[in-house]
Amino acid sequence: MEKMQTYDQLLSRIEELETQVTESHEIIDAIRKGEVDAFIVKTNDAHELYTLRSADKSYRVFIEQMNEGALTINENNIILYSNTRFAGLLNVPLENVIGFDFTKFMPQAFRLLVTKLIKACWEKGESKGEVVLSRKEGIVLPLLLSMNTIQMGGSKAISIIVTDLSLQKESQQHKKAMDKKDEFISIASHELKTPVTSIKGYVQLLRYNFEKEGNTVAAEMLGKVDTQINKLTSLIGDLLDVKKMENGQLQYQQESFDFNELVMEIIEETQRVIVNHSIKYKLAETKMINGDRNKIGQVLTNFIDNAAKYSPGKTDIVVATKTVDNTVSLSVQDFGIGIPADQQSKVFERFFRVNGEKENTYAGLGLGLYISSEIIKRHGGNLQVQSKPGNGSVFSFELPLSH
Repeated sequence: MEKMQTYDQLLSRIEELETQVTESHEIIDAIRKGEVDAFIVKTNDAHELYTLRSADKSYRVFIEQMNEGALTINENNIILYSNTRFAGLLNVPLENVIGFDFTKFMPQAFRLLVTKLIKACWEKGESKGEVVLSRKEGIVLPLLLSMNTIQMGGSKAISIIVTDLSLQKESQQHKKAMDKKDEFISIASHELKTPVTSIKGYVQLLRYNFEKEGNTVAAEMLGKVDTQINKLTSLIGDLLDVKKMENGQLQYQQESFDFNELVMEIIEETQRVIVNHSIKYKLAETKMINGDRNKIGQVLTNFIDNAAKYSPGKTDIVVATKTVDNTVSLSVQDFGIGIPADQQSKVFERFFRVNGEKENTYAGLGLGLYISSEIIKRHGGNLQVQSKPGNGSVFSFELPLSH
């Protein structure tokens, strides 16, 4: 009978031990996953457990919500703690990070550098350096490691903040590319201006001679060449204007002038060139405004040219003005292809062109509306666009009246 009791006791004891072992494994697993406020460190002989004080828990919540990776290593480079962000940068589960050698997660080419950074941190209290992490899916991450020594109980450890530099590097590369692009545009536009002016002069001279000789066919062909040269001259002028605007070198002439008079001049000039569209106008009572007459005329010309460019067949273009309180507004309406809603806020950006199958067939650098926007802003006004794909667009601007 006593043997039976001993056997039952052994079974009970075994079940109790199995429960304790299971609970221990669950606790260790929870710690590794960052679900418990403690550190677990695997050594050659055993597991060492570091628990957080209750006062540290709010700090731990802050660390977990950081955009940067955060971890702590001991003198053997073993990771005592890691937030989920660092595990995410490595693209491995958090339980496969805590308790492992930090240097083993670094690319082979950078392990010597990381080791030197750690050594420098132990000696000087801090260190910093950049590494490049290549993940399995082919993503390359430039990282900044910022190390500082900290006190943990009776021993020291190293705290490491890991910052993803991807966006910063992309921004720097984009800026360098834009700087080179701007430099090329500036040089090219200046170099093109002189030969284009010479070509235009020779074309006009030849055209005059052919007209004088009665060779109307040749004169007509040279007239078309002259039109294309004018377009090229306009593009070069836009490039130069953009560069001057960005450098604050574009000059504005201030004068008081009749607004409707300017509008009618531009309509008559553009109508001679735009033969497939009829420009209609609805003008309010004329008002005097103060500003650069030529540049404001340039804005209106650009609006009408765009309306003709993006409108099919022989549709009308409507120019209208109105005065409200102390402002005068002008709008140019077309009945063309229109602009998608998600792109309307970008049309006044430099080099922006509307994306789409039909839009790609139209020539241009995407500078006209940008320049127009800058001119109107310089005059204390603002630009607006209203558009619906397939139903055309209305571009408008407002300017303060003269006092």
